[in-house]
Amino acid sequence: MRTTILSTALPNRDSGSGASITLALIAEALRDRGHDVSLCPVVYPEYRTPDGADHEAQLAHAARFGFPLEAVLSEAWRPKPTQRTLGSRARQIWRPTSEELYPTLRDGRAVQKAVARLGADAVLVYGFEALAASVEVEAPRFAATSDPPHLALWGRTWRRWRSERRPLRAAREAIGVQSRLRAHPRLAVRLLRDCEAVGAFGHHHAEWLRGLGLPCDYYRTPIADPGPPQPPGSEGRPTILLIGHLRGTATLDGLRVFARMLPYLDDALGRDGFEVRIVGGYDPPPELAPLLEHPAVELHGFVPDVDAEFRDADVLVVPVSIKLGVRVRVLTGFSYGSCIVTHTANAYGIPELEHERNALLGDSPKTLAEQVVRAIRQPDLRVRLGAGARSTYERYFTPEAAGAALAETLERIAR
Repeated sequence: MRTTILSTALPNRDSGSGASITLALIAEALRDRGHDVSLCPVVYPEYRTPDGADHEAQLAHAARFGFPLEAVLSEAWRPKPTQRTLGSRARQIWRPTSEELYPTLRDGRAVQKAVARLGADAVLVYGFEALAASVEVEAPRFAATSDPPHLALWGRTWRRWRSERRPLRAAREAIGVQSRLRAHPRLAVRLLRDCEAVGAFGHHHAEWLRGLGLPCDYYRTPIADPGPPQPPGSEGRPTILLIGHLRGTATLDGLRVFARMLPYLDDALGRDGFEVRIVGGYDPPPELAPLLEHPAVELHGFVPDVDAEFRDADVLVVPVSIKLGVRVRVLTGFSYGSCIVTHTANAYGIPELEHERNALLGDSPKTLAEQVVRAIRQPDLRVRLGAGARSTYERYFTPEAAGAALAETLERIAR
């Protein structure tokens, strides 16, 4: 069977991008099941991955997988002439067009031609931006969705309003933001209804789409197997790992939460009684300066090989408090058998998270810090949680287990 993966990211396990890592594993899992896999990435020159690769380097890396590849250079982010009249501005604020909500709709014709050249029996459409670009594709489509764009829009807007603290500007923008927040789900549902199958990688997002009348299943994200877990070394100060690139809405939220955890950790462990390693690409925003000034905190930037980071950490902390999709760093922690401390918000997207079995969960900076202290002070607890994490990975998130469900759906719609 010929399967084309349509996405706005490119497969790359080492890029530091959750989407690129996931796409690489999906492509390999489908290939291992016997699919003839091809790639149709919608790329734009302005984007660089956390490892600093531009679109040409990303394409070169993807080509090394050996899959047939038809790239589409996106028109979505090219400037378009716009009317500047008062009426046009009011219309844009009150009733944004479909292309203003999903600029990749402009790529529909080019994507249709690229997919036709690849001769796909079925197309795996990864993410909402790729969904918009796929509207003219004639082959059966399986829309595998991630974070709904309106949630990310609200997260970015709220973070900016909170950091800038300009009430008048926020008030002026509020009407336009609310219009987009209402219009995004309506358009997403309309686009998804035209697909032969719909899925979501976040359990709560699947429930949300079902609530809107769409048949939607929850699909687990495949994660590479790093091999048997190894206990971290016991020498020196206990190590806390936070990982994720520093432009991500989820990562920045988690770092803000962790900054509020630090006083509790200082009280319990002492300011020099632990080490915090922050690993992830891109430069930190100014708002993180107070966190990075703490003597226990070290920013290590992009790390090409995160294996040592996961294996050497005593505790993997994922304090993201917003209910966005699936945290790949949690699932990767499962694969390494890490001792994971995470916010309860992440259990909405990953229902396999279970407090005291494969992770420790908290719902505030104080309770999260308390769970970190428990894990540091109780080596036996760390070992037990790590074993539970690895067991959860082996049951649900291996490429074989998670990839099979995706492959079966593609095979069904192709028939």
